[in-house]
Amino acid sequence: MQTNIKDLIDDSLYDTVRELRWPEGRFCPFCASKRVISIRTGFDKNENSRQRYQSEECSKRFDDLTGTIFSGYHQSLKVWILCLLFLL
Repeated sequence: MQTNIKDLIDDSLYDTVRELRWPEGRFCPFCASKRVISIRTGFDKNENSRQRYQSEECSKRFDDLTGTIFSGYHQSLKVWILCLLFLL
């Protein structure tokens, strides 16, 4: 899959992340179950495109960035991507 800088910093950033992370469909990073539901009110308050999910097997909640190097930080994913691009 090819991406360009415009795709990485617009509102479709999380669509690109989902496509790259889960090409064959979402699964729980804790139990690896594919029985995952999108939480209806499950969008991050700071990043509206960041979807939250819940595993039907282990009932743990996770989002698009759980288990990645970008999880657990207050900076938006757009800021991280731009910083990484400046390092190149």
